[in-house]
Amino acid sequence: MSNMKNYINIDVADIDKKIYRVMTVERLLEMFETSQNVLVQPSLWDDPFENFLFNTPVLRKNGDEYISILRDRAYGQCWSLNIESDAMWRIYSPGKNGVKIQTTVRDLFNSLYRSVSEYPKISCFIGKVDYHSKSKLTSLAKEVRDNGGHIGGSFNQAKSLLMKRVAFKHEKEVRLIYLDPKNSTERNIYPYHFNPLLNVKSMTFDPRMNESLYRVYKKHIESLGFSGKIIQSGLYKELKLI
Repeated sequence: MSNMKNYINIDVADIDKKIYRVMTVERLLEMFETSQNVLVQPSLWDDPFENFLFNTPVLRKNGDEYISILRDRAYGQCWSLNIESDAMWRIYSPGKNGVKIQTTVRDLFNSLYRSVSEYPKISCFIGKVDYHSKSKLTSLAKEVRDNGGHIGGSFNQAKSLLMKRVAFKHEKEVRLIYLDPKNSTERNIYPYHFNPLLNVKSMTFDPRMNESLYRVYKKHIESLGFSGKIIQSGLYKELKLI
């Protein structure tokens, strides 16, 4: 089984903490229909500056430059330790058709680890994002360039995917990471078997969604066998004009 080396920037006391992800209702229903969770290559993430490691040429011993294959074999998914915020709904559910699902760090990691048949110990990771200034990230990129031959190892490669600009610190992001050990996947997504009935603990629908529509979705999801808590966020109902 895995050990704490697969948990990056995460203490033993934190592995059972709740984490959250906002997705569209359509994506949620697809998860139930296919029993799959889908990771994507970092090039598809929102912040293009995060690809600084991938876009930084590494120097070979003979002086030649090359681009790390990590950008072609890495897949990830972003979650948050934040329970709820106005920004979360507005950014990740602009169509007011979002739903926030909740699991734990351990359960999310185990869902990936147990689905991988080959080399899971060196291909499956989960970690909290470290936030740095842009200048710090730039210096880290230079360090990779100058010492590329010594960076190696899946742990360090996974850790390099857990760096983000300090402007995003409020997101308290946690990332699930898969590194294809054979670099054999040519797609920009990595779907794996995921049972939402076991791994999703509860869900909260967009506070701006029509209440009647929320009830329809709730009834349908319960009919699929989901027994966890389903509510609609009361975020804006709590605001009172004085």
